[in-house]
Amino acid sequence: MPYQWVIEGDIQACFDHIDHHQLMDRIRQHSADRRVNQLLVRFLKAGILSEEQFLRTDAGTPQGGIVSPLLANVALGVIEERYERWVNHQTKRQQRRHCDGITAARWSRSLDRRAGRAVYFPFRYADDFVILTSGTQEDALAEREALQTLLQEKMGLTLSPEKTKITPLMEGFQFLGHRVSMRWDYRYGWTPRLEIPKQKAADLRYRIKQLTGRATLGWSLDKLLQKLNPILRGWGNFCKYCTGAKKILSDLDWYGRDRIWRWLRKKYPKANAQLILKHRLPSRLRPSWKVWRGNGVEHYQMGWQKVMHYRRGWMKPPDYMMIPGEPDAY
Repeated sequence: MPYQWVIEGDIQACFDHIDHHQLMDRIRQHSADRRVNQLLVRFLKAGILSEEQFLRTDAGTPQGGIVSPLLANVALGVIEERYERWVNHQTKRQQRRHCDGITAARWSRSLDRRAGRAVYFPFRYADDFVILTSGTQEDALAEREALQTLLQEKMGLTLSPEKTKITPLMEGFQFLGHRVSMRWDYRYGWTPRLEIPKQKAADLRYRIKQLTGRATLGWSLDKLLQKLNPILRGWGNFCKYCTGAKKILSDLDWYGRDRIWRWLRKKYPKANAQLILKHRLPSRLRPSWKVWRGNGVEHYQMGWQKVMHYRRGWMKPPDYMMIPGEPDAY
């Protein structure tokens, strides 16, 4: 297996502690327009109004600001720059051979592994990141300390000592709401697998239980379904690429149907089962199935949507990333 350890990174209050001077130095390396730079400085120093109290912002990017996510990504670009050799690296010799940076980085990883040197490969989305480590546990521990020093010196940020963990890759780890584990496939060898975390499914069950509790007995059935369906639709679309998603989604559908049944029994305590079951009507999508329906609003079934494995070929850079005259690294 090419990687043995995972550094699960967690930055303490990332948006609140980004150093303004270091951030603007990074921006000025790529932007020569003084008016734009001055506007960004004013945005950072504008302060925030919290509960009718003005608070100065000497550090950090205002949460909720339209430019804050972009500025945070600029600041956290130091992480990718540290591992550029193994991610997107191109020497002058390789440029003469018209070799793109991604292929060159693949060669660098292979050469370093053969030489017995540690290799690190980062994955980052905003302030959530993991770093795959090819080496020993001591290499991973040393890299965590080096990364802590880098973030502190470059951006004034601190890694959370409790949440920044080093985990064996075989035990799996959680990233962006998914559990990532490794499984052996006799055709392809070791392959990553996305799974739905048990706690995430338990949280959805609790959310459904809250919506179908005694506090909502004053709602009509269609209002309940209007509140519940967007949650189910978003959750199902988010998890449909996970392994085993079909069974988990179907189990949660059954739980939702049972909770609505219990909710209706409490709402109409004097009605018999036959009267309550009149709210179960053939679905417009699948007439052979009956679902809860109120005033034309149907109970959304997550298990009916198509589940699939996400294909690497679907990942394409947006048009604005393609600069005329530059080599296509994708």
